[in-house]
Amino acid sequence: MVIPRTIKKAAYATLPLAWRKRLAMWLDRQQWIANRHEWSMLVIRDWAEKDVDAYHKFLWSEHLGYAKFYDSANSFGADKILPSRRLLFEDLLACLREQGLDPRRDVKSVFEVGCSQGYLLRFAETQLFPAATDLAGIDIDGTAIEAGIAYLSEQGSKIRLQRADMSDLENVLGEKSYDVILCAGVLLYLKQEAAEEVVRTMLRHTRYVVAIAGIGHPEVDNAGLTVSEPRAWDAGMVHNIDAMVEKAGGKVLQRRWEGAHEINGQRIHFVFSSGKAAVAPLSPASPTATR
Repeated sequence: MVIPRTIKKAAYATLPLAWRKRLAMWLDRQQWIANRHEWSMLVIRDWAEKDVDAYHKFLWSEHLGYAKFYDSANSFGADKILPSRRLLFEDLLACLREQGLDPRRDVKSVFEVGCSQGYLLRFAETQLFPAATDLAGIDIDGTAIEAGIAYLSEQGSKIRLQRADMSDLENVLGEKSYDVILCAGVLLYLKQEAAEEVVRTMLRHTRYVVAIAGIGHPEVDNAGLTVSEPRAWDAGMVHNIDAMVEKAGGKVLQRRWEGAHEINGQRIHFVFSSGKAAVAPLSPASPTATR
């Protein structure tokens, strides 16, 4: 939606942010308004320039704007998993096998940061890791968590979902470690310093592999970025995830960057890292470290 810059500036200057946040929530509920979800983002878009983390947290926690777009693009069922996520899982399985692990036998626990309703966890449970008995995820979007809990309960799933902010990930995980931690399309909603802390926490609590999907830079391999850059349309952050892993003391095991090429509208940047929960690598026959 193209709105003249002068009109946007006038609106931002005239109405306090607190009022515009309430307006965003009201607009999102008005089904008679065309493009209401875009409008709900637009009326507070200047907030992203001042505090990008708070901007994204508000939209997700209130289930506004792109949270609604995400609902329409995702649903349960192996045949509904987006191609970009299928590619992520293919690379994850290859990475696990490179470590001498049998994904179907040796992965006993999976945790997802930013799980929405639990689509990817359910796919992992039913299609990838049949030996997994401990599957859990968190998301700040309470609407998505409630819907996911209801659906998964009906299916008799072992997956546990919890509403929580990834900024509180250390407290959520506590003393637990997981064989695999997933973080797909989530770090883009954090500025660089906050994203680095989430990466550091995931590494501390992962036994085998942390699988991270971010936004691919269209021109420069993300590994060459010196600072994170905002994406124009939604202020999503384009990160150098490789550097974050290395800064946290992890090791990049495998990665994928595909430049301007898009898969279901996403530019690909995947990073797979070894976790730090295990003191030393274990053979596939050894028990897992999940506690």
